[in-house]
Amino acid sequence: MAKKKRMTNREKDERARLKKELQAKGVIAPDKPRLNRNRFIEEAMAEWDARDRECLIWDYYLLEAVSVMLGKSERRSTRASPEAVGVAKVLKTAIRLREFHEGLREKGQKEYRLTEMYDYIRDITEA
Repeated sequence: MAKKKRMTNREKDERARLKKELQAKGVIAPDKPRLNRNRFIEEAMAEWDARDRECLIWDYYLLEAVSVMLGKSERRSTRASPEAVGVAKVLKTAIRLREFHEGLREKGQKEYRLTEMYDYIRDITEA
Protein backbone atom coordinates (compact mmCIF):
# COMPACT_ATOMS: atom_id res chain seq x y z
CA MET A 1 0.00 0.00 0.00
CA ALA A 2 1.38 3.39 -0.98
CA LYS A 3 2.04 6.04 1.62
CA LYS A 4 -0.03 9.20 1.42
CA LYS A 5 1.92 12.34 0.62
CA ARG A 6 1.78 15.18 3.10
CA MET A 7 -0.17 18.20 1.93
CA THR A 8 1.83 21.22 0.97
CA ASN A 9 1.13 24.58 2.60
CA ARG A 10 -0.43 25.69 -0.67
CA GLU A 11 -2.86 22.73 -0.59
CA LYS A 12 -3.68 23.42 3.07
CA ASP A 13 -4.38 27.08 2.31
CA GLU A 14 -6.58 26.10 -0.66
CA ARG A 15 -8.61 23.69 1.49
CA ALA A 16 -9.01 26.30 4.23
CA ARG A 17 -10.20 28.89 1.67
CA LEU A 18 -12.65 26.41 0.15
CA LYS A 19 -13.97 25.49 3.58
CA LYS A 20 -14.58 29.15 4.44
CA GLU A 21 -16.43 29.66 1.15
CA LEU A 22 -18.66 26.64 1.77
CA GLN A 23 -19.35 27.83 5.30
CA ALA A 24 -20.26 31.30 4.02
CA LYS A 25 -22.70 29.75 1.51
CA GLY A 26 -24.20 27.60 4.26
CA VAL A 27 -23.24 24.31 2.61
CA ILE A 28 -21.29 23.16 5.66
CA ALA A 29 -21.79 24.17 9.28
CA PRO A 30 -19.60 26.86 10.82
CA ASP A 31 -16.82 25.84 13.18
CA LYS A 32 -17.94 25.32 16.76
CA PRO A 33 -16.19 27.41 19.39
CA ARG A 34 -13.78 25.47 21.59
CA LEU A 35 -15.31 24.23 24.81
CA ASN A 36 -13.83 25.69 27.97
CA ARG A 37 -13.85 22.40 29.88
CA ASN A 38 -13.20 23.83 33.32
CA ARG A 39 -15.99 26.38 33.00
CA PHE A 40 -18.33 23.71 31.61
CA ILE A 41 -17.64 21.45 34.61
CA GLU A 42 -18.13 24.32 37.06
CA GLU A 43 -21.44 25.27 35.41
CA ALA A 44 -22.63 21.66 35.44
CA MET A 45 -21.74 21.26 39.11
CA ALA A 46 -23.49 24.53 39.98
CA GLU A 47 -26.63 23.42 38.11
CA TRP A 48 -26.53 20.03 39.85
CA ASP A 49 -26.09 21.64 43.28
CA ALA A 50 -29.03 23.98 42.55
CA ARG A 51 -31.35 21.17 41.38
CA ASP A 52 -34.83 20.78 42.86
CA ARG A 53 -34.28 18.74 46.02
CA GLU A 54 -37.96 17.87 46.22
CA CYS A 55 -37.76 15.86 43.00
CA LEU A 56 -37.54 12.22 44.05
CA ILE A 57 -36.62 10.68 40.70
CA TRP A 58 -33.22 12.17 39.96
CA ASP A 59 -31.82 8.64 39.66
CA TYR A 60 -34.19 8.08 36.71
CA TYR A 61 -32.97 11.24 34.97
CA LEU A 62 -29.34 10.28 35.62
CA LEU A 63 -29.89 6.84 34.11
CA GLU A 64 -31.62 8.38 31.11
CA ALA A 65 -28.70 10.80 30.64
CA VAL A 66 -26.22 7.91 30.90
CA SER A 67 -28.15 6.03 28.20
CA VAL A 68 -28.06 9.05 25.91
CA MET A 69 -24.33 9.58 26.40
CA LEU A 70 -23.46 5.89 25.96
CA GLY A 71 -25.22 5.92 22.61
CA LYS A 72 -23.07 8.76 21.27
CA SER A 73 -20.64 7.98 18.51
CA GLU A 74 -18.22 10.16 16.61
CA ARG A 75 -19.93 11.77 13.65
CA ARG A 76 -21.09 9.17 11.13
CA SER A 77 -18.88 6.31 12.27
CA THR A 78 -19.67 3.67 14.83
CA ARG A 79 -16.58 4.57 16.84
CA ALA A 80 -17.42 5.44 20.45
CA SER A 81 -17.08 9.09 21.38
CA PRO A 82 -14.82 10.24 24.22
CA GLU A 83 -17.97 11.22 26.10
CA ALA A 84 -19.35 7.69 25.83
CA VAL A 85 -16.04 6.29 27.11
CA GLY A 86 -16.16 8.72 30.04
CA VAL A 87 -19.69 7.66 30.96
CA ALA A 88 -18.71 3.99 30.69
CA LYS A 89 -15.80 4.69 33.06
CA VAL A 90 -18.23 6.27 35.53
CA LEU A 91 -20.46 3.19 35.40
CA LYS A 92 -17.53 0.79 35.84
CA THR A 93 -16.21 2.91 38.71
CA ALA A 94 -19.57 2.84 40.48
CA ILE A 95 -19.74 -0.96 40.18
CA ARG A 96 -16.16 -1.34 41.41
CA LEU A 97 -16.73 1.03 44.35
CA ARG A 98 -19.70 -1.05 45.43
CA GLU A 99 -17.54 -4.18 45.22
CA PHE A 100 -14.90 -2.43 47.34
CA HIS A 101 -17.39 -1.44 50.04
CA GLU A 102 -19.05 -4.88 50.01
CA GLY A 103 -15.61 -6.47 50.46
CA LEU A 104 -14.95 -4.23 53.45
CA ARG A 105 -18.32 -5.13 54.95
CA GLU A 106 -17.63 -8.87 54.52
CA LYS A 107 -14.28 -8.47 56.28
CA GLY A 108 -15.96 -6.52 59.08
CA GLN A 109 -13.94 -3.38 58.34
CA LYS A 110 -15.56 0.01 58.74
CA GLU A 111 -12.52 2.14 58.03
CA TYR A 112 -10.22 2.29 55.02
CA ARG A 113 -7.64 4.58 53.52
CA LEU A 114 -8.45 6.53 50.40
CA THR A 115 -5.34 5.12 48.75
CA GLU A 116 -6.80 1.61 49.16
CA MET A 117 -9.97 2.69 47.40
CA TYR A 118 -8.07 4.47 44.62
CA ASP A 119 -5.82 1.44 44.11
CA TYR A 120 -8.95 -0.68 43.72
CA ILE A 121 -10.28 1.51 40.87
CA ARG A 122 -6.96 2.68 39.38
CA ASP A 123 -7.19 0.45 36.30
CA ILE A 124 -10.46 2.14 35.32
CA THR A 125 -9.33 5.71 35.91
CA GLU A 126 -6.11 5.15 33.98
CA ALA A 127 -7.73 3.27 31.06
